[in-house]
Amino acid sequence: MSLFSAWKAVLPTTIVARTTLTILMLALLASLLFGSGAALALLTYERRHQETGLNELLSTVENTTSIAVFVHDAALAHEVGTGLMGNGVVSGVRILADDGAPLYEAGTHGAGTLSIRRPIHSPFANDEVIGEMVLSASEAVLRDHAWQYTRYVLLVLGLALGAIALAVAWVVSNLITRPIKGISDELHRMELRTGMRLRLPPHNREDELGRLVVDVNALIGRLTQLIDDERTLRLEREASERRLAQIFDKVDAGIFEVDRSGRLQSWNPAFVRTLGAPQTPATLQALLPEHAQPALELIRDSLEHAQPRERDLEVRTADGRTLWIEMSLTPVDRRMLQGVINDITERKQTELAAQQMAARDTLTGLLNRRGFDASLDAVFARRQREPQLTIVLMMIDLDYFKQVNDTHGHSAGDVVLQRVARLIEQAVRRTDVVSRPGGDEFAVALVGIDDADHAERIARTLIDAIRRPIALGNGAQAHIGASIGIALVGADESSAAAALQRADEAMYAAKQAGRCRVVRAPAPQQRPHAGAAA
Repeated sequence: MSLFSAWKAVLPTTIVARTTLTILMLALLASLLFGSGAALALLTYERRHQETGLNELLSTVENTTSIAVFVHDAALAHEVGTGLMGNGVVSGVRILADDGAPLYEAGTHGAGTLSIRRPIHSPFANDEVIGEMVLSASEAVLRDHAWQYTRYVLLVLGLALGAIALAVAWVVSNLITRPIKGISDELHRMELRTGMRLRLPPHNREDELGRLVVDVNALIGRLTQLIDDERTLRLEREASERRLAQIFDKVDAGIFEVDRSGRLQSWNPAFVRTLGAPQTPATLQALLPEHAQPALELIRDSLEHAQPRERDLEVRTADGRTLWIEMSLTPVDRRMLQGVINDITERKQTELAAQQMAARDTLTGLLNRRGFDASLDAVFARRQREPQLTIVLMMIDLDYFKQVNDTHGHSAGDVVLQRVARLIEQAVRRTDVVSRPGGDEFAVALVGIDDADHAERIARTLIDAIRRPIALGNGAQAHIGASIGIALVGADESSAAAALQRADEAMYAAKQAGRCRVVRAPAPQQRPHAGAAA
């Protein structure tokens, strides 16, 4: 720990006490330093003063001493020495003749003394030295005198510095620390609310403390405004979150969050109602096992392009239901997406129904021309994958149908068409394609049949069934027949157009041959020939 840290640790906690104590300690330190310097200066001054005093004493007794030494009068020398020893400063006197013999010697000399030597001249010849006199002064006495002066100086200096320190402490306390303490106490008591302000000290309106209070008040004003704004925004956010939570829980759409690996992070009740509760691990792949890979590809595509993506999926739920869902994914950041699932089963069923209506004959329920063409395209696409697949096309035109309409009306004709449609469906397999392109014409695609002979046998059976009387109600009956043309699709035919043309020509050949007949179309570019009557 540094000296400053140690000093700070023992200081009082209040600024007033710390400031006063610090000033007093600095004053004491200054007094000690200045007193030490003053003591050394006074000691030096006292030494010089004693030297001057000793020299003056020597000058006082110099003439008497010169006579005593000149006549070697020991009594006179003793009298002079005794007089000098009576001075409180003199600690030793020595009077020596010219031969070094002491005429008088008293007191102490040597170490610890200040000695002054002066030669003694003859009273009759000033240039003739006849002896020497030595005066000694005690160093202890010199230091004692110097310390007396020093104590006086230190006392005066200490009183002066103490008075100055107290005056400075009073000034600092009353003009600086006390106003600061008042501001601090007011800050501690202040409650954080709009309009609160610190009181501006009356004597500090124009000085630094006054500017500090003004700046603090401005800061408090900005702070309270920010707090009020934050409180308002927080209340609005909480209300918005409550509304969003209600929407999140009550909305019919399934809402969820998923990361780039397909792990579900959150979901709403509608999501559970649609797909079921996620199990551990809660992943989109586990809920959509039949679409696991497409779901991951949709996630990665959306994140990679940072664009929303959506897809319609047919799913089977845990309770065995089959649903159509529309899944939309929108990136939230580089690893998270927000998803929405809508149950579009009803819409899909409506679309499928509309497609079926567009592809179906409303009277008989069979495929119409558009539906028949689409089904043939699918069959020929299958044959590209299965080259050995056998396809026979059959064109059927009713004989004597116009007479039914003319005799019994169009409603009776509708009954006949419906009955013929059922007879055709009964004569072929479910995998075959049956249609009513228009009027009293029907078309059949026999898919995967053994050969054309088998198709011809089916056609003859169908002619026999159609020739039987058809009940029209009210005891009336309709008698009709059918002319059928058959064409085996060649191995090199990639579409149904040419084969349909050949089957249609064979059907007209059957009519020309006497009706109620089956005619097999020859190979391409060969004329058809009539078969036996049904």
